[in-house]
Amino acid sequence: MKITLLAGALALAALPAVAKDKLIPLMPADAAALKDKTVALTLHETADFGAMTAGKAGFGVFGVLAMFKAGNDMVRENQIADPALLVREHLAAGLQNAYGARLLAPDAAATKAKKPKQIAALHPEADYVLDVNSVGWGYLYFPTDWNNYHVGYSVKVQLVAKDGRAVSSAVCSADSKAEKEPPKREQLLADGARMVKDYTTALGWNCVQLLGTEQFKLPADKLAPTPEPYAAMLARFTPAGVNAPANAPANAPVAAEASAPTAEASVEAAKAPAKDGPAAAAAAAAPAADPAKSDGEG
Repeated sequence: MKITLLAGALALAALPAVAKDKLIPLMPADAAALKDKTVALTLHETADFGAMTAGKAGFGVFGVLAMFKAGNDMVRENQIADPALLVREHLAAGLQNAYGARLLAPDAAATKAKKPKQIAALHPEADYVLDVNSVGWGYLYFPTDWNNYHVGYSVKVQLVAKDGRAVSSAVCSADSKAEKEPPKREQLLADGARMVKDYTTALGWNCVQLLGTEQFKLPADKLAPTPEPYAAMLARFTPAGVNAPANAPANAPVAAEASAPTAEASVEAAKAPAKDGPAAAAAAAAPAADPAKSDGEG
């Protein structure tokens, strides 16, 4: 089991945003250059799902291992789709519809490439490569309410030119923390983890809209609208809407300079936080836990 993405899966919901680099939006000249150019679409392995409970948080590294095992088992057993597939599909369609890019068939084999030059080398036959990679996802109890949970998702998107230049790059981090009536763990997992599927799909759509408008500058009519019931779900914890501009008020989606992720989404530079590793991120993300006060999951 990969234990590499705790910071992305959970720290996005509990720690300040990290913006070591600036958001790289698609510039008009680069957008115009996409016309009739081929764009390859990468595939990555599904990120580890962090199923973080108060019971697990009290056991350090062993708790982290248990958290990921439980989360990954849940994803596999309930066939929960990686939101990166949704994000890739609709951002790619937006580049085609708005700028006339020619899309190649999506990759069938997963890659571990992360750096722009590595990504470009995957498809020497293509003019560009659209790389969409989930940084992390998971659910996490509230520090002051261990029986209720919020769900987080983070995805990194790069558009890389044939020469290995990152034409555009951004990370979208989205979370349901502002949900007025957050669910209990039992509710999240009921009916084949239906609520987990709904939350992660809705958060994926939130990132489609935010990255489409802020990263790729796609006109609204060239980007698929968020379908119901996900639009209604997002409205419960994104009161300002999902297409707010970068200078929007604090409770709206914001761009790269945000000091902390909002309950909706933040777009930031595409370098992963938490250089001290998963265990350190877990300790930072969770308060000292008393399993006896948790929801019963250890």
